[in-house]
Amino acid sequence: MASKKILVLGGGAGGVVAANNLIKKLGEEAEITLIDKSGYHVFQPSQLWVMTGQREPDDIRRPLKLLERKGVKVLVEEVKSIKPEEHVVQTSSGNIHYDYLIVALGSLPEPEKIPGYAGNVCTPWTIDGALKCRRLLAGFKGGSIVIAPVSWPYKCPPAPFEAAFMARYLAEQRGVKADVTVVHFWKEPMEPFGPMMVGAFKKFLDQYRVGFVGNVEVESFQENYLVTRGGEKIKYDLAIAVPPHSPPEPIAKSDLGDQSIWGYMKVDKNTLRAPKYDNIYGVGDVIAPSLGIGMAGVFAHFQAEYVASKIIDDIKGAYMGEHYNMSGVCVMDMGYVGAAVYCDFTRKIMAGEYPDCVILGGMKAFRAIKYAFEKYWLSKWF
Repeated sequence: MASKKILVLGGGAGGVVAANNLIKKLGEEAEITLIDKSGYHVFQPSQLWVMTGQREPDDIRRPLKLLERKGVKVLVEEVKSIKPEEHVVQTSSGNIHYDYLIVALGSLPEPEKIPGYAGNVCTPWTIDGALKCRRLLAGFKGGSIVIAPVSWPYKCPPAPFEAAFMARYLAEQRGVKADVTVVHFWKEPMEPFGPMMVGAFKKFLDQYRVGFVGNVEVESFQENYLVTRGGEKIKYDLAIAVPPHSPPEPIAKSDLGDQSIWGYMKVDKNTLRAPKYDNIYGVGDVIAPSLGIGMAGVFAHFQAEYVASKIIDDIKGAYMGEHYNMSGVCVMDMGYVGAAVYCDFTRKIMAGEYPDCVILGGMKAFRAIKYAFEKYWLSKWF
């Protein structure tokens, strides 16, 4: 019997986990190809450490070609379009046929769309943006630092707060006076995660003297003023912005995308399949709006394990695969100490209710856990 052709689009957390699990269980029973235009996997949680100088870019990224040692074919090409009805993906070098397709193209942070980005504004949501933040922080002599998301959705909902705590810590370590404030469109910090998370983050903000201004939508950054859509101005000397995020163009322009969720991929909440195509699955940021959750690597990880096991079962005929784990874990480096959050998003995904969350904070051990997980992740998958 001819081997099945499985295409994995994207080399982020979801794509890498899916490709690894598929090749491990299927071997020669399937031809597994991963396509990514950058050619690198980046451990994105560590981009904040690039911002603070604790990491260099090459410390947190690995060439995807390393997966070829395991038997995964890697193509460094751009996905131009997807033709689901023909089982074809068009790339910058031609058409590729598939039997199964896993879409893990993520979301696209677009710093160039931040109004005023050319000034004292940076974003650690990309490596280049994190390096710009490092330069601005190195030259910061005191004053006001604002951290503000421009729009929703964006990668890692708690990250603006983590960036604020790290900026506060860095300023204090250097003996620089700084007023640090998170400016957010949420009325309260971590509002979509429920009252318990709101209360916990308010305590963190008070403890580490970080301000919070809620219910504010950013219009632009102009001459050291954050301008809101209501016309108010908030002064800053350095701004850390969360850039607008866009869906991958091949999804938004195909019938896999849904304009009611900004063009991101629509999937069945139980199976993660595209509603009209049984052989197409989505994982990670590209399906987050469809599920009604935030964007995070941990979601992509668990979803990729589940989807890979579904395909393995389909090919083998009988395989007891992974349960769809709808939980999320986030470990934060807050500079002074670390914190960890665990949330079960089952009720959020299935019923639109608050997730069930537990948060532990105030221990330096969580910083060590985050360091260890970064090392584990890069060594395990590569």
